[in-house]
Amino acid sequence: NDTQTYTIDTTAPNAPVLDPINATDPVSGTAEAGSTVTVSFPDGTTATVVAGTDGSWSVPNPGNLVDGDTVTATATDPAGNTSLPGTGTVSADITPPVVVLDDVLTNDSTPALTGTVNDPTAT
Repeated sequence: NDTQTYTIDTTAPNAPVLDPINATDPVSGTAEAGSTVTVSFPDGTTATVVAGTDGSWSVPNPGNLVDGDTVTATATDPAGNTSLPGTGTVSADITPPVVVLDDVLTNDSTPALTGTVNDPTAT
């Protein structure tokens, strides 16, 4: 008689950790490497992605998230074990960017103005 030993994975992965979420950027985080991450949005839609070898994952932002919304994510390992949900709360950045103009005194009717803004996406 030959004896064989099998190992059965019945341990669920840890809950995914969600990075800070805003209203527009992709939703991302970390989970068990190779696990399938299912992200659930407040409107009932879901997005699924496989976590990379370093555990990182990212899904597109649906674009309809508002301040205070809750987003959840679960991880399912290759053996089919599903984690408890990880959660994140949307923090919409509603603070307008700060614009600073340099003091300019000129008699030129078409002066060139220079300054800085604290929002790299501002145009």
